[in-house]
This record gives sequence, structure tokens and C-alpha cells, in this order.
Amino acid sequence: MEKIECKNCSAIIDKELEFCSSCGDWLGLSLKDVESKDSSQTEKIERTKRAPEQLLNKPLSTYGATPMPSRKDVPGMRAVLFLTVLIPAIALASYLYNSTIAEEVIEETQIIQQSTTSTTTTTVKTTLEKQIPISCSASSSYSNGDGWSCENIYDRTPASWQDNSLACEDGWLEFNFAKDIYIEFIVFQNVEDTKSFKRNYKARDILITTNNSNFLLNKELENENTASQWIDINDTTSYLRIDILSAYPGEEVSGSQPFDECAIQEITFYGRG
Repeated sequence: MEKIECKNCSAIIDKELEFCSSCGDWLGLSLKDVESKDSSQTEKIERTKRAPEQLLNKPLSTYGATPMPSRKDVPGMRAVLFLTVLIPAIALASYLYNSTIAEEVIEETQIIQQSTTSTTTTTVKTTLEKQIPISCSASSSYSNGDGWSCENIYDRTPASWQDNSLACEDGWLEFNFAKDIYIEFIVFQNVEDTKSFKRNYKARDILITTNNSNFLLNKELENENTASQWIDINDTTSYLRIDILSAYPGEEVSGSQPFDECAIQEITFYGRG
């Protein structure tokens, strides 16, 4: 058996020993270990020297390797495929939905505009304005050839209606409109010329009726001509009648005798519709 010298205590010991039998110091690798190491290195060198074409020339499963996963087995690939299909579908659905909503909004806007236009038109038609009768009649009219008919009452001129020298007794006036209208009020105007006003008879107590049997209005007028007199009606009708129940008598003016005629210069009708 081969002997070696301990480097620590210089004792002569067997080479196969790992520790010195004299001092106990470690001697390094044993001969068997060295030989085994040399054998492993030689085998490794021989495997490394194999030709590359001899390596992995068979499927990996032949060498016990785990097979490569398919696209279907990889979660990331499934997510990518899912998003690739889902995102365009969502975009298309959103576009179609928004298009439908836009069309509905446009239709609703048009309906609102039409409704607003209709409402505006209706409002214009119901604005308070002068209402002109289409005809009139009177208990009598003065007939001296100068024209004193009841049409003078709504012709917007200084011309007046005068009865046939009856001093307003049993006098009446009737007015007809083209259709039912809401008469809010009327404006009564005596003769504006001061001399004529004083010499003529003037209506005092009047009774106003319409084709509404429930409407009846008594009114006492003032004996003056400097201002118009407003009378509230607030009734829907196509017909209005004024009965003269009493009158202010005519007066002598600067030696001129009073007239026997009952005179009214203008009646203006204000209403809606």
C-alpha cells in the first residue's frame, strides 16, 4: 500500500486515508476520489465531443421532457383571442346603440319643435286685440241724408250713430261677430266735439247682454266726453246687445237749442280668438 507524508506532523501514513492517523489533520481527496473524479471528467469530455446532429434528433418527449403547450392551453393566448373578438363586438354594438339613440333624440327634438311651434301659433291667435263686428243693427237711425247708422260706431272715425230723434227712448244696438270670441272689455266713447256732445242726448244707464243666457251686465255711464269709459265683459260670444235704459238730456249751447237725437261716437271691442 502506498504511503504519504502528513504535511502537518510529517508522519508517514497510508495514502487512502482522508485524515492523518497521528495528528488528525485532513489530508485532502483520497485516491479513490481522485480516480473517480478523473473518470467523471473523462466521460463528460467524451459526451461533449459528440456531433451536434446527434443531439435532440428525436422529439422532446423521447427524452422525458414536458411537451410544449398549445395556444388553447395558454391562458394569455386565450385572453388575447377573447379580447380580439370582444373589443370589435363592443365597438360595433356601441356604434349601433348610439346611432339609434341619436335618431330617437332627433325625432323627439322635432316633435318638441313642432309642439313649440303649435303652442306659439295658438298663443298668437289668442292675443288680446280689437275685434270688429261683421254687422250691426239699431232701434232706429237718424235719416237726414248725412248717414248716422250704427256702422259709424266701429268705423274708427269721428262720425257717430244717432237715433231718429227719439231722445234715446227704447234705444238699443246689436253687434254680430263672425264666430264666438272671448270679449274681455269694450271701450265706450261719447261724441268728442264739445258743442255736439252737450246738445245731444247721451246714454246713461245701459244693459249689456250676449247670446249667453247667464250673462247680464248693468252699467251707468259718466256724462263726459274727455275720456273713454272701459266696461269689463269677460264672456265668450258672437253677439252683443246694448239696451239704453236712461239718458242724459241735451243742453242749450250759446243760444242753440238742444238736439232730440241720442248720439254715440264709438264703441271698441277688445277680445281674444
